[in-house]
Amino acid sequence: MNLRRLAAACLLALGPAAASAAPVQADHVVADLIAENQGLQPGGAVNHVALRLQPDEGWHVYWLNPGDSGIPTSLQWTLPAGIEAGPIQWPYPHAHTLGDLTNYGYGEETLHLVPLKLSDAWKPGQGASLKAEAKWLVCKDVCIPGKATLNLNLPVQAKPQPDPAWTAAFAKARAELPRPTPGWQARFAVADGSVTLGIDGMPAHADRVEFFPEPNDLVNHAAPQRIDTDGSGTLRLSQGLSSYFVEAPAELRGVLVLHEGGKASAYQLQAVPGAVTAVPESAKPQDSAPQDSAAPSAPPSMLLVLASALLGGLILNLMPCVFPVLSLKALSLMQSRGQSDGEARRQALAYTAGVIVSFLVVAALLLALRAGGKAIGWGFQLQSPAFIGLLAYLLLALGLSLSGAVNFGTRWMGVGQGLTQKSGNAGAFFTGVLAVVVASPCTVPFMGSAVGYAMTQGGAVTLLVFAFLGLGLALPFLLLGFFPRLAAWLPRPGAWMETFKQAMAFPLYLTVVWLLWVLARQAGANAAGLVMLGMVLVAFAVWLWSRRGVIAAVLKLGALALAAWLLWLPAMEPGPATQASVGHAEVWSEEKVAELRAQGQTIFVDFTADWCLTCKVNERVALKTEAVQKAFRERGVTFLVADWTRNDPAITRVLERHQRPGVPLYLVYVKGGEPKLLPQVLTPQIVIDSLDP
Repeated sequence: MNLRRLAAACLLALGPAAASAAPVQADHVVADLIAENQGLQPGGAVNHVALRLQPDEGWHVYWLNPGDSGIPTSLQWTLPAGIEAGPIQWPYPHAHTLGDLTNYGYGEETLHLVPLKLSDAWKPGQGASLKAEAKWLVCKDVCIPGKATLNLNLPVQAKPQPDPAWTAAFAKARAELPRPTPGWQARFAVADGSVTLGIDGMPAHADRVEFFPEPNDLVNHAAPQRIDTDGSGTLRLSQGLSSYFVEAPAELRGVLVLHEGGKASAYQLQAVPGAVTAVPESAKPQDSAPQDSAAPSAPPSMLLVLASALLGGLILNLMPCVFPVLSLKALSLMQSRGQSDGEARRQALAYTAGVIVSFLVVAALLLALRAGGKAIGWGFQLQSPAFIGLLAYLLLALGLSLSGAVNFGTRWMGVGQGLTQKSGNAGAFFTGVLAVVVASPCTVPFMGSAVGYAMTQGGAVTLLVFAFLGLGLALPFLLLGFFPRLAAWLPRPGAWMETFKQAMAFPLYLTVVWLLWVLARQAGANAAGLVMLGMVLVAFAVWLWSRRGVIAAVLKLGALALAAWLLWLPAMEPGPATQASVGHAEVWSEEKVAELRAQGQTIFVDFTADWCLTCKVNERVALKTEAVQKAFRERGVTFLVADWTRNDPAITRVLERHQRPGVPLYLVYVKGGEPKLLPQVLTPQIVIDSLDP
């Protein structure tokens, strides 16, 4: 007897318990590779094995189409020669709703059946070693990716016997596989914002009907499914289109599940394009259809999104981060009233180009990082201590320039009068770039909603929305450049302009102080100390700026290089998270929210960041007021703070779920119910009213 036959004999002697390795216990799920029979039959016969996944109670893994979020389970096989594995045979899924998301998957023990075939080269008495790497995503309030390398050793037998340990489980799994339709004719149509199925020959006695489409970007998964039967054996099912919808498929495949008397039957449906009338939206949806407690709102029209972006960019001109820089551009316009109309238009276009190009660069960087798997949103650059330090250097240098320490800033701003046409246009362009850089911490409600929508769309839509944000920011100066008569509204130039220019340095100095405070909160006192040392070096370089000679040049470059080097020291790494102080705040986590909701608690969640000016204003005028704090105490509200000062992928996922590009975000769970989304600008009354059921 050779070694291979000896190994097979040992497997047979040990019985089915020795056929597979122990199940893998991963985070909130047990994974196992099992076989229907105690052996494998060669010669082209179909053998069934299965990936068994058993999530913890309240958790779920995903189907072929995961729905609004999630990743389908996958298997990567490593098999001996002469053994082939087919694709996963998916049982029909179940809908799982969380907030405004609906996902498709499995919340109980599920067998993912896989057919195996052995070639004629395999003979009874041999042993086969099967190996597969399984990957899945298990979710509740939080999602955890999991994987396991699973092994299954089975003998090759002429007539393998069923494994009694798994007979019932395989029978149940096979009963949940979609079966071919019994002669039904299915067609579908996309019209009026809905996808509609028409199925002829359907039984009219089903208690409930569900359709799970295989394409992920066809329907709005959270929208209710509207059902209608005309009494002639034709069933119509309509559901709203996905906001990601591009074009209808050549053939619509999916699983139709009929519920009757507590039992479910699943059918593999294939529908071809055809004429079918949509079920009216006024029709009452099925009571048990998968939907959120509050029906999701329809996606905004593109025109409204672009108008919001334009208005948000326009309001950015008034933000304290931006106004000192833009006031210098206004001074430039006042000083250049005598220039030709053509020159004014060129500089207006150059400034607009600088703004829009900068916004597009930010948008492209966001898209690239997110495509690479980074969980980031608007304001991500301010989560970097190095960027905050660099911004502090820049604003200090500009402030010193405005104070008269050096005149390089006036050339950048286009304020100097002795510029050539080329340098004037370049100054206007870089003024636009600078305006976008210093606008990073600022946000307004219109801008937030527009950017939030843009980040859920394709790349072209995202870039278009960011371009309109830039157009809004540049619009005042663009209008002044093309309509010179508007400049008559500006004050006449005079000696007051020098005083005004110097006064504008102080808002920049205050901004530097605020950036140092943010940096100390983000990376600690040592990081703030390093940046202050770097600021002294920047001030030294500014003092030397107008001095000529090799020694002055070397000192200037050396000071700036040393200041830049300080930003990359280990002390500049983000430190541990700190808790924001609003009342008796607790640190947010998805597990904490789930625990409090299970207890029926009312929860107020403040998604904030130290660099978010709107967040700090809301804290001062609303959240910290005595009226709001009293309401929290009287109603037993638990106040949670989600601090996004540093990058936190868990917070980013929640922001994306609610189509917000960044903070602020305010959620209220009244007595553990579904979350209410509050406006980005708060008043005490808005907060107090949100606590009512």
